[in-house]
Order: sequence, then C-alpha cells, then structure tokens
Amino acid sequence: MAESRRPRNLIPLLTLAGALAIAAVVAIVLLMNRMPAPTAAPAPGSPTPEASTPSVAPSPTPTEAEEPTANEVALGEEGFTIVADDGSELFAYGWRDDAAGAVSALTDAFGSEPSESVYEGDGTHFPDYTSYTWDGFTYFDMIPTEGGKSRDEYSIPSYVTMTGQAVDGVTVTPEFDLAIGLTADEVRALGPDKELAMPDGEPRFFFAIDRADGAGENGELDGYSPWVDTDPADETVVSISYRPYYDF
Repeated sequence: MAESRRPRNLIPLLTLAGALAIAAVVAIVLLMNRMPAPTAAPAPGSPTPEASTPSVAPSPTPTEAEEPTANEVALGEEGFTIVADDGSELFAYGWRDDAAGAVSALTDAFGSEPSESVYEGDGTHFPDYTSYTWDGFTYFDMIPTEGGKSRDEYSIPSYVTMTGQAVDGVTVTPEFDLAIGLTADEVRALGPDKELAMPDGEPRFFFAIDRADGAGENGELDGYSPWVDTDPADETVVSISYRPYYDF
C-alpha cells in the first residue's frame, strides 16, 4: 500500500497555530498574576472604617504690640519728662503740677515704690516737704502751712535731686552735660554761671541763673536751674538739684 503524504503547505500553518496557542496561554497566566486578590467582605456587624478628616492648621495668634518702657528722665527748666525706649514721651511734669501724678509716673518708670519722709524747712522762708526717694532720685513736694502760701502761690512747690546717674536702668539726664561723678574741674569746663564755696570748702556750682527773672514774686514760677554739689573729700559731683536760683 502506498504511504499517504500530507501537503507541504499545511506545515507552516500548524506551526503558526501552535505558537499562537502558546502565546495565549502565557498571556492568560500573566493576566491572572496581575489581578488583585479579592478583598474579604467585612463580617456582619463589624464597624465600617470612617474616612479620615483632613486636619486644619490652627490660626496664628495675633502678636500684641509691646508697650514702650521708660528709658530716661530728662530734667529741665519747666519740669521733667519721662521718655520711652522708642523715643516717645510717656509723661511730662511741670514743677507746679499735681504731685500724685508725678509720684505715680516715676514709680512706673523706676519699677518700685519710693520711700517717704518729711524734709523739714526752716519754719519761715521754706516749708516742709514730703520727699519721695528712689535709689538715686528724690522728688520733693511742699506741705502748705496754716496761714502760709498755698502750693499754687509758692515759688518752689516742688523740686528734685539726683544722686545717681540711673535708677534701675532708667537714666536721669540733667542739662549742660552734667553728671554724677564729674570732678570740680570738669564742671568748671562746662561753664557754670556761678561757683560758691560751701562751709566745708567744697564748691557748689550754679547753671542758667538768668532763669530766675523775678517771676516768682508775682506768684508765677521762675525757671528752674541746676544746683551742683560736690563732695568735700574729693570735690566730685555727688548731687544735682533742680530748683529756682536765688542770690545767696
């Protein structure tokens, strides 16, 4: 019997069909590997997770502006001024102004309460004064006497004396570049109007004596001037007072 033979043109077709079958199997395997695993359904009664709420950033707290603090007490002809660290004026005092306001403002500036005492006058020309003293600075306020002139009429209703260049960090500044601790020669170089020898021989210096123009005789105030006292031992400045000048 003769052997049957397949047509040669079927061989390429069978080869192509086999390759396509293999490719299909590979594609199915890869597709199944990439499919996500099925998620287990939550058990009955189990809580459903809630969606997270986005956090809200807290609003910034507004910064309060810092209050200016006292930096200097500047002494002058008409009174004194408390100046802040930013250069603004915190308080201005005229020599005949209310004493309570001055004491309150100085207490705030220096950061401490003053010690109080009575500075006795001479019983005739000078009344007693209530003194308010901080470490390095004293404010004097007159005590009217019965039958005497009132505070509104008196020629020296108040005055101040500095014995330190600063009080708790607040600088006390007189005029004419005066300062505690200067020598007598250094004060002379600043051009005082008058120098007076005191009982122990130490010099006292006066500046701007022309401010005493006689206004005080009419119930008005003369302009105040610096009185500069020195130590008898070494003639260095130990105190500077502001009060009207009068001829000794």
